[in-house]
Amino acid sequence: MGYCIEFAVGGGVLRAIVSGGSRFARAIAADIGAQARRSSVRHVLVDVRKLHDRFGRLRTLLADKDLPERIAVVDQDSGDRHYVFAERAARAKGCALRRFDDHAAALNWLYT
Repeated sequence: MGYCIEFAVGGGVLRAIVSGGSRFARAIAADIGAQARRSSVRHVLVDVRKLHDRFGRLRTLLADKDLPERIAVVDQDSGDRHYVFAERAARAKGCALRRFDDHAAALNWLYT
């Protein structure tokens, strides 16, 4: 199984809905980073609810050297405890990262 990313840009935010296999996390991160740079956005919403076996892979998604100012991740509540490590890794690179249950809350945070 490969992966698919559905991109949309609006209001200065890149939205990326990711599905498929998390073993492609490095390629997924590269694709999202490249699209963010092409779109000249500083805020990114990544929906990983359709990504299989995603636990522990978010740090790989943060491997890009040029992270946006803010990343909102939409994910299921069950993985919330795993985000502490990703938030720290993002913060160390000057990026704010937070997990949300739905797109509306994520977008609200990105727009504030």
